[in-house]
Amino acid sequence: MVLDLASMKVRLGALLNDPAGEIWPDIVLEECIRMGLRELQMVCPYPLTLSGLDEALVSNLDDEVSMSPLLLRLSLVYAWQIRQQQRNETFHPDPKVQEGTLLIASNVEQLERLRLSFLQRSTSNPYLEEETDDLS
Repeated sequence: MVLDLASMKVRLGALLNDPAGEIWPDIVLEECIRMGLRELQMVCPYPLTLSGLDEALVSNLDDEVSMSPLLLRLSLVYAWQIRQQQRNETFHPDPKVQEGTLLIASNVEQLERLRLSFLQRSTSNPYLEEETDDLS
């Protein structure tokens, strides 16, 4: 399977039950993928790229650990959040912004497991060493 922006948008559109892009246009799907990639980047120690997104030529999401399914799930959550906000603005005279209401707990757990995996395999100390004064 080719992992690039176009294939991720097709898969995301299928999961959203909108393959024709009537509810979520391509530009919205692309932004959801970008936000999901940004979320993954917060736990990954090396720069992540997706071919076709932000002028990247290669994808490295599945090089070390398979992160593309998690990126797809995170992008799905962002798409739902955008749709929820649009519907709130349409049907409510005073819409309330609900930040993070759809961040599914399993996604948070997956991100934490991924972060721990990178920490465990790290060859360098992930924490700053404290300078201790010699009190003797």
